[in-house]
Amino acid sequence: MTEVDLQDGMTADLTGEKILAQLDLLTRDEVFRSSKRSIAFLKYVVKETLNGSADQIKERTIGIEVFGRSSSYDTNLDHIVRTAATELRKRLAIYYGDEKHRSELRIGLVPGSYIPRFAHAHQASQAAAEAGVLAHPLPIPDWTQHIAVESLADPFHEAGIASNRDARRRNKWRLAFLLCAAILVAGCLGYVWLHKETPEYLFWKPVLDTPGPVLLAVGDVPNGPPTPVATDENQNSPAAIPQPDSFRSVPFADAVTIAKVVGVLQSSGKKVLIRRENSSSFSDLREGSVVLVGDFNNEWSLRLTRQLRYTLALDAENHLIYIKDAKNPSSRAWSWGTNQPRDYVGGMGGPVLHDYALISRIRNSETGHVLVVIGGLYTYGTQSAGEFLTDPQLMESIAKTARLGAGSQNLQIVLGTTVTDGTPGPPMILAVSQE
Repeated sequence: MTEVDLQDGMTADLTGEKILAQLDLLTRDEVFRSSKRSIAFLKYVVKETLNGSADQIKERTIGIEVFGRSSSYDTNLDHIVRTAATELRKRLAIYYGDEKHRSELRIGLVPGSYIPRFAHAHQASQAAAEAGVLAHPLPIPDWTQHIAVESLADPFHEAGIASNRDARRRNKWRLAFLLCAAILVAGCLGYVWLHKETPEYLFWKPVLDTPGPVLLAVGDVPNGPPTPVATDENQNSPAAIPQPDSFRSVPFADAVTIAKVVGVLQSSGKKVLIRRENSSSFSDLREGSVVLVGDFNNEWSLRLTRQLRYTLALDAENHLIYIKDAKNPSSRAWSWGTNQPRDYVGGMGGPVLHDYALISRIRNSETGHVLVVIGGLYTYGTQSAGEFLTDPQLMESIAKTARLGAGSQNLQIVLGTTVTDGTPGPPMILAVSQE
């Protein structure tokens, strides 16, 4: 057997084989199976410790190695590791709070760090104090003292009618009942925590609740921007339509967004049908909920959002495509120049470039179902919008300003992103409308 070095709070008679066997039990249990993030986190810190690299387990290292963050990411702005560690500690508490796991080897995280500690079950009390692993999911008071007092005050006991053996038996059953009740309460609290309605879930809930598969229609006009069409007397600026060419393809940013959205929907058990927008008829859109990826390169996006507060518009005179605010129609704050070069965007020494995206979740009167539109003025905005909708931490920020659970209301989110070396930066919320 491989002996484990005495470090980081390990017990001398523990071996790597025993620890890895317990790690396997943890990650295969139903408490952990629903969280790939917790499994990856736990496996990483345990295996690094067993390899003698516990001193390398830092927040930034975990962010890079486990969660794929760049080496220069800002831990003050991105709390992915701290959030994941909190979740992991809770899952460990729920797991070891179950009676059937009480005799197993304990794995926990040292308070104030991400380094794991290990202990035998008979050392649970000490491990709970030192390593932050709860021996019980909720504190269980010393009920035996109170039960003893009640027994002494029992007039039948004082009269000698009830034997000491019967009293001890009653006390044992009472204690067992109280322990079971505490475990049941802890299990209920754990279930609620594991199944809480996150902002990400609340945004997609109207789509998930609609029967049948989700139709995802992606724009297939890669060469935008569109050209203006004739306006009517109710419009202050030209409308826009996409102009297809002979070579049909899906932009890379749209493909990334498609992959992220499909991952979210399928993880919730929703079947997704992916089609090009020109292959999706209006009768297809009436079959159920719809997600449209792409704005100016998707004719359905242009058509089905034209009555909302924020819409897509074209300023042909100034060579701009922009997000139009019906309450401030003259503003061109959220715009992209159609005459600027596309092969060298946001490079060193060049001008700072910004792209913008519009996310709309509506109950469309034309289709009769929930419709989600995700798209940028250019491809960078689309990619940024896809990142926003599938990142739990970014969705937490929108939950502070919008009632995501109000599925009967139309919700629109305007995002901005700075483009550097052809790559969009983190999405920023610029405006929210809920009507």
